[in-house]
Amino acid sequence: MTAEQDTKVRAGEDVIAGGAVGRSNDSPPIVWLARLGAVFVALQAYVYIRWITSDQFVAAPTGPDKIPGGTMVGIRVSEAVCIVGGLIYIAWFIRKTLRDRAFPAMGVFVVAWSLAAWQDPGVNWIRPVFGYNSGFFNRGTWADFIPGWIFKGAENPQPIWYWLATYFLFMPLSVMGLDKLIRTIRSRSPRINTAGVIALLFVMFTTLDIVLEELLIHLGLWAYPRVNHTWSIFTGTMNQFPLYEGVVFGGIVSVLTIIVYCFRDKHGHMITDAGIDRLRSKRAVTIVRILALTAVFNLVMLVFNMGFNMVNQHADTMPANVPSYIHNQMCGLGPNPPCPPPS
Repeated sequence: MTAEQDTKVRAGEDVIAGGAVGRSNDSPPIVWLARLGAVFVALQAYVYIRWITSDQFVAAPTGPDKIPGGTMVGIRVSEAVCIVGGLIYIAWFIRKTLRDRAFPAMGVFVVAWSLAAWQDPGVNWIRPVFGYNSGFFNRGTWADFIPGWIFKGAENPQPIWYWLATYFLFMPLSVMGLDKLIRTIRSRSPRINTAGVIALLFVMFTTLDIVLEELLIHLGLWAYPRVNHTWSIFTGTMNQFPLYEGVVFGGIVSVLTIIVYCFRDKHGHMITDAGIDRLRSKRAVTIVRILALTAVFNLVMLVFNMGFNMVNQHADTMPANVPSYIHNQMCGLGPNPPCPPPS
């Protein structure tokens, strides 16, 4: 065998074995995810810019019904908690980054989860079933500017400070707490496997979502004016709550995001970091990690919204009276006319 033939044989063996030669031209999984994440970022930038520069970037009116004093106190207190808590969290985060001289995994998680927040109005994509109290500080909503959104007239106003804190503060803090809880459980009960931990998290987050949402609904911060009677509690009242929301978002969506962060390898890498060691530019590692995780979180939210809207086609129960600061002139709710057929 000549030297040239020997070289070709060795190269063929490398290709078959999946060695460096055979995979040198293939992008690692993290890069493919990052490309998709970049598409989601570009899409939401387009949506936000159109919303902010439009004449719809104004506060939604509360309508003729007066918001109870206790509810307004709850709204303002929650907004204060969101703002102060957010500033404290940012200060802590900057300090940690400077101290460790590295962008932490939680930072990747926070930014990526925040870049999925644009899908928040998605539960009302086909028909309105959910309403924030318009007493929150708001500037309307960007829903009408989302490509493919079904135009129905007035939409649910987004509570700016609370909306930001949900994705930027509350979810990350919950995940950090649960990360410590998982470590504690595994240290005290080493025999419990990953499936057992995931099952426990699912039950915990589903229960937590139902309890907290019902509490905030009772306070009047938001409501589900239209639900599926079979799978809901307190039906026919302003306190009605769809249990399937608690199971799907509180359980499945939350646990999926928790798994991504909490089940890291010994190097601190998440599932979405597959192939990170093959990145040529080390300076771009953090951005690529964020974009890859952004893709996953956006896909999770997209699937959730699609499923929730399918279930909403069977939402048949509404309270007798829905206050104007909750229905926000959305079609099919309270005294408002029925929604027009999709065009």
